[in-house]
Formats: sequence, structure tokens, C-alpha cells
Amino acid sequence: MIRIPHMEEETMKGEFMWDMGGALDTMRLIAEGAVVLFEEDTSPITKLARDNGELVAGAAFNTIGEALYSLRTLIRDLQKAHTKEVERQLSEDDDQ
Repeated sequence: MIRIPHMEEETMKGEFMWDMGGALDTMRLIAEGAVVLFEEDTSPITKLARDNGELVAGAAFNTIGEALYSLRTLIRDLQKAHTKEVERQLSEDDDQ
């Protein structure tokens, strides 16, 4: 096993945290966009399915919507946790 010197290890952690923040931002934008499209584009289809007694189709759209809302919430929570960790690390660095 190769041992990474302390300085390189810290640099890798910093790069990881930076990359993770960027990835979470991108994921959040994608999820937010998907929710907007879902709300705008599927509303008429869901109403049409309901009006025509297509309960399975209506339930499918509801399931997809719930999945999108859950994904958005999960990403939001991950962003908050990431921000707290970055703030903790910065505070730790200031103390040293």
C-alpha cells in the first residue's frame, strides 16, 4: 500500500470537497428543472388521465412526482451538510 504524504492527503480532501460542492450544485439544478418541467408539463396529462378513469396512469404520474420531490429534498439536505462540513473545516484551519 502506498502512503500519501499528509500535505497531499489534505490537498486531495480539499479538491474532493470542492468537486463535491460543484456536483451537488449541478444535481440541484437538474432536480429543480425536472420538478418544474414535471409540474408544468404533466399537469394536463394527469388531469386527462383522471378524467378518463385511467387511475393507473394518474398514480404513475404521482409516483414520478413524489420521486422528483424526494430527490430534490435529498440533494438540498446534502448541500446543507456539505456546507456545514466545509465551514467546520475552514474553522478548524483558522484555529491552527
